[in-house]
Amino acid sequence: MAHSYRELLSWGGRLAMDEELPPCPEAEAALRSLMQGNAHYQEHSRNPAELSDLIRLRTAHEGQHPRAAVLCCADSRVPPEHIFSAGIGELFVIRNAGNVLSAAALGSIEYAAAHLHVPLVLIMGHRGCGAVTAALQKHEEPGALGELIAEVRVGVGRAHDPRQAERNNLCHSLESLGESEVLRDLADRGRLGFAGAVYDIRSGAVELLLDEDAS
Repeated sequence: MAHSYRELLSWGGRLAMDEELPPCPEAEAALRSLMQGNAHYQEHSRNPAELSDLIRLRTAHEGQHPRAAVLCCADSRVPPEHIFSAGIGELFVIRNAGNVLSAAALGSIEYAAAHLHVPLVLIMGHRGCGAVTAALQKHEEPGALGELIAEVRVGVGRAHDPRQAERNNLCHSLESLGESEVLRDLADRGRLGFAGAVYDIRSGAVELLLDEDAS
């Protein structure tokens, strides 16, 4: 059964802020646009976005007005601008291994929401995530990498199946957005929406998540 973008954002809002948020039509429009871009990517395997001198100069002079903030993995097989057929100035992208909501990532999302006025925050995990695979294993890495994997391990929780672990991890990042009073204030005023998704590195498809997909 297909779900509306409003239903998907309603679930994302409840997971992120632990409350029923007012509808955000701008977030619905942004999410619809992203998924239309992904459909184009799957069909044509190329990015039709404008990457001209004109758009570079225009955004340099007029500033950026992205339609969404996307937190995703740093994996080189997960290029969000291509996945969503987006060009210069269209997406505000934050990336790290395991799409972890670190303090830097949260601060970046707050900037995008409060100062660039993005109406949508999308947390996107992916199939075959190396950080999640490492978190499922008992081997410990030294240094900052070990600290990162420990964060992902918290997100994975009790899951043993890799796919469920990937979903759990991105849902944990989505839930952690609720720590931000900046984001909560915008969401309570109907100016911001939240969604979770998993990208399939084989097919190129983005799957939006709903209640039954998370644990």
